[in-house]
Amino acid sequence: MIANLTVILFLGVLGIWKSVPVGFILNMHPVLVCTMTILGASLGVLLIYLIGSKLKRRILSLSGKSNKTQQKINKIFDRYGVPGLGMLATLVVGPALTMALGLTIVKNGKNLLLWTNIGIVVWSVLLTLIGQVGVNIL
Repeated sequence: MIANLTVILFLGVLGIWKSVPVGFILNMHPVLVCTMTILGASLGVLLIYLIGSKLKRRILSLSGKSNKTQQKINKIFDRYGVPGLGMLATLVVGPALTMALGLTIVKNGKNLLLWTNIGIVVWSVLLTLIGQVGVNIL
């Protein structure tokens, strides 16, 4: 069980779309799946926030797919601001990428960290609920 929780935690660092389904595949209780997903994703965005300046330069130097993702992030930011970016981009491109790319365009990284964590909680709970409903139907 501890190994399964660790797997969900580390997958949460990579994204909520990865950890929630795996949690259900591992037959974990939905509350544990949601909690470990939130902890993992929050840990990931906190680490990115803490090393943001170095990461910012690196991301700006990337090309290809990251440019498309950066365009998505910019579009969400222009339309909805920091709260929208933290909430919507967390679902669309994942929390880690939201934080990393968001740090390149926002002035106050603390607000982005707050709204990204709110997005993590909201989407983790919703995805876990949807997953549980799906499991109950099967």
